Amino acid sequence: MKKAALLLLILLTGTFCSAQTSDVLVLENVNLLTMDSEEVLSGQTIIIRGEVIEWTGNSQDAEIPAGARVVEGDFYVMPGLAEMHAHIPSSGQTQEQMEQTLAMYLTQGITTVRGMLGAPVHLELRERATSPQFFSPRILTSGPSFNGNSATDPEKTRQMVREQAEAGYDLLKLHPGIERENFDALADEANSVGIEFSGHVSAGVGLERSLEAGQGTIDHTDRYMEFLAGVSPEERVDPNIIYFGYDLTPRADRSKIHEAAKLTAEAEVWVVPTNTLLENVFNPDLEPADMLNWPGMEFISESTKAGWANYVRNIRQHEDYDEDQAREFLQIRKELTMALHDEGAGLLLGADAPQIFNPPGYSTHRELQLLVESGLTPYEALKTGTVNVGIYLDEENKIGKIAPGFTADLILLQKNPLGSIPFHDSIEGVIYRGSYADRAQIDNILNGLKP
Repeated sequence: MKKAALLLLILLTGTFCSAQTSDVLVLENVNLLTMDSEEVLSGQTIIIRGEVIEWTGNSQDAEIPAGARVVEGDFYVMPGLAEMHAHIPSSGQTQEQMEQTLAMYLTQGITTVRGMLGAPVHLELRERATSPQFFSPRILTSGPSFNGNSATDPEKTRQMVREQAEAGYDLLKLHPGIERENFDALADEANSVGIEFSGHVSAGVGLERSLEAGQGTIDHTDRYMEFLAGVSPEERVDPNIIYFGYDLTPRADRSKIHEAAKLTAEAEVWVVPTNTLLENVFNPDLEPADMLNWPGMEFISESTKAGWANYVRNIRQHEDYDEDQAREFLQIRKELTMALHDEGAGLLLGADAPQIFNPPGYSTHRELQLLVESGLTPYEALKTGTVNVGIYLDEENKIGKIAPGFTADLILLQKNPLGSIPFHDSIEGVIYRGSYADRAQIDNILNGLKP
């Protein structure tokens, strides 16, 4: 075993031992953001038994069980966050890389991840993550990608759907390149067997057909620019810079933004904007040299960081890139994000990590910041990674809030999260499935993750 892997194993084992000294964990006299409202309740106590919140209320009314582990301090406590467009390293990478990526998410208060490019090994990880003995967020995972190279005819596509449903994946992941007849077969079979299909929208399918078909989530706001520009799926050929309609910016009709948002809301399709990914690639005010020094980048290998920097530089040196057009494109995306919220379409928090300058966990906090910059209040932004996730998963009485009967996935913060987004540097501790990792343990884990 590599020295780094052995160190990580020792650190994580230490965390588990410390976290499991009692079946009852008490957070005493803390400030509580339950996510029922944006009111912060002071002088509160939470009693956690096993993996579930047993009691919450005024500290003066609390009856603390004998032998409980008690954590007390002037902390702010909120539900753990979900990263709804995450990536877990593939089976082509090492088990160590998978575990380290998952650990990195959790150190930043990400207690649920939705893996959007799955593999059989991720089903094994999902099972391991049900135990507090594994330092990992809860895992939801797609299967291997449906794309132009895998979904090549209707019957093969239907067979893929059935196989992934039978294997137990949580959803199907769509990539670009799927022809319309194959998408129609996919949607029909998926709806028949009862498995969600989500992700990209292929050029030949388009936004309106994806909404009509009942796609679970549209990620990256894919193909919304085509809708705004009046480009039909039949005429669309993706350009050199394919990024979600950047090339169509001059043709985009902003007056159609709310129409697109209303159609999305009526179809009850969720959207994961991943705006930070597009900002990192296109925003001319974000230089690669500066992004290399962002929080969390110290845990990314030098070769990966160099690859990200070169990729961004190459995009911006391409003849199709224009700074003013890039700024307008990003502004349209923010206006679309706000319109989706205003029209009642469900927004889910996701940054597409670990991708270009998006270190796991840290980039989720940056995505929260961009939601606020789009016009959402801090409370509304936090809902996209808490309350909304519970609704999306049909688990609104189990996750996303702090109340008796809810899963004990929590973040302890030094500051009020409503006034300190992004708050990755304010995390005092993380509770995952009832187990507590304090700041010292988190720091030890992070030190073990440095390349």
